[in-house]
Amino acid sequence: MARTISVLKWESEQDVDNAVRDIRGEMERQGGLTKDTERAMQHSLQVADPDLANYFLREVRKQTPDALHYFQEYGGGA
Repeated sequence: MARTISVLKWESEQDVDNAVRDIRGEMERQGGLTKDTERAMQHSLQVADPDLANYFLREVRKQTPDALHYFQEYGGGA
């Protein structure tokens, strides 16, 4: 069964924490992100407040570093 990922603009660190949790879960279950999740998270990162975008990248780096390559063009690369 396909899961729908909603695209949203992060308004708080809690929104970012939820996104990182979703990424971590999908990485653990599937070994990577689906294209839908990748696009949704990249869009949220693009439209995020700079402080929240930086927080997102720090949390991904800390919690699920294997996912950083999905966000490389946004500053998430090695």
